[in-house]
Amino acid sequence: MHRFFFDLLVGNIVKIDPGGMVFESTEATVVVANEMANHLFVWRDDLRDRNAWIRVRDKSGREIYRAPVWAESGERVGWDQP
Repeated sequence: MHRFFFDLLVGNIVKIDPGGMVFESTEATVVVANEMANHLFVWRDDLRDRNAWIRVRDKSGREIYRAPVWAESGERVGWDQP
């Protein structure tokens, strides 16, 4: 099991995830980061039109993935809607 951190990047501001989460595989972190970004898109309208991302880091600080906080289509209704 490995610990990964999910930071929020908004423009040049970084909100560091202090505790992280433990996952067995790196692939699982991509799914979680995308879900977090979708949730933020729906519930945090102040982040929609900004350059916002969820960044996944491993314990050494290496960036693994970035999930953008914006919709791929304008039809998104809620964070739990496909």
